[in-house]
Amino acid sequence: MRNCYVLFLAMLLLTGCEPYNLERKSFPSCASPAATIGVSGTGLDLAFFVDNPQGDIGLAGWDFGDDSGVNRVGLRVIYNYAKAGTYTVRLTLVNTCDDTFTTTRQITVR
Repeated sequence: MRNCYVLFLAMLLLTGCEPYNLERKSFPSCASPAATIGVSGTGLDLAFFVDNPQGDIGLAGWDFGDDSGVNRVGLRVIYNYAKAGTYTVRLTLVNTCDDTFTTTRQITVR
């Protein structure tokens, strides 16, 4: 019986556990995005752009505040309002680390 026990321990020590290989993972390092809303143009056709960008910006999404349901994506977009009025434009920035920044700007379209 003792021989079996010794043999079992010897097998356990010789085979043991396989070495654990922990791969080195690298995680993205991001600076939080920030910016202001720039606007140019006259009349109902306006160009909106990301002004004074800071940090890492992966995506810029725009809501033009006119309840049309139309949204755009890009650092610079053009939008045509259907009628004159005052609107609150919303810019949402996202980076690759899923950090989100949202800002608004009230504009008057004539």
